[in-house]
Amino acid sequence: MPAKPPPIPELVYGRVMLVGKVDGYVILLSAGLLALFFAPTGFWIFTVAACLAAGTGAMEVHGSRLLGQGDESGMNWLVRAQLLLMLVALGFVAYYYNNFNEAYFRGLIPEMRKLAAETYPRYGLPDPYEKTSDADILILMRMSINTLLVVLAMVSCVYQGLMARYYHKRRAAVAQAIDRMYEKNDA
Repeated sequence: MPAKPPPIPELVYGRVMLVGKVDGYVILLSAGLLALFFAPTGFWIFTVAACLAAGTGAMEVHGSRLLGQGDESGMNWLVRAQLLLMLVALGFVAYYYNNFNEAYFRGLIPEMRKLAAETYPRYGLPDPYEKTSDADILILMRMSINTLLVVLAMVSCVYQGLMARYYHKRRAAVAQAIDRMYEKNDA
């Protein structure tokens, strides 16, 4: 079986710019909207994490713009944006994991019991919280949040790690495409 030919540098260059621009704008817009949503709620850690994540999206957009102008340093911006976003996500997870707001969640239990008492009988199901103590419900909430945080950390490490690797492995092809672009312009 013949060896797979190397990718065409110009196609790699175009794909990297497109991926950087789309991924950057998605992160910038979604994290920016999350920051606007959480700012008035008083959950400052969510707001700060969302603002930092939006900043990494802006870094990625900036990197793709630099590449569009023929500046190879845009690849550094793309890789660093992904690694910084992973660091922001892991920092958020570490902070929230170690700072569980027990008083806030304890205050949610009466409303949750009321909602369960109204909802479960409507479907002919027994109320699972009727015989469950507040302490057990609080433990369940903590376990659920910790599971969600671990999943967030794992997804961030895998996705941002693979994106950083994607950009890093294409440095040579992008540099070659930019060199060819300038050779054509000089000729």
